[in-house]
Amino acid sequence: MTDEVDFVNEEVFSAGSIYMPPPVRRGSLGGAILLAAIADYRSMDDEVHRDADQFLYPRTPERQKHYDWAVSVAGGLNPAWLRDALDRSKRKWDVQRLERRTLQGRRRSLVLARPAGQSLCREVKR
Repeated sequence: MTDEVDFVNEEVFSAGSIYMPPPVRRGSLGGAILLAAIADYRSMDDEVHRDADQFLYPRTPERQKHYDWAVSVAGGLNPAWLRDALDRSKRKWDVQRLERRTLQGRRRSLVLARPAGQSLCREVKR
């Protein structure tokens, strides 16, 4: 038996789906804007969510031009792929946001319904 350590070199290869995003140039202004807008869309703050919704899913020509500009400076991002990915993700994000909002409402009602001085955690006796 020796005191030497042997390291195992394993290379991991993954097969991606056709929906994997193309690589975006690092430090891309457009990419940063789009990622921030997606994070804002998923936000619990209604005003932030509404602004992001209007940016990511433009309904007016002026907003469409703003969105198109951000995509154009994203560097290597395929606009058709992005539109498809955003459209496919919208429902999932909306459901997740609704679930978080519902859970937050339940927590708030539990806090309001408990008697003063009572902890939300049960004491465990051993």
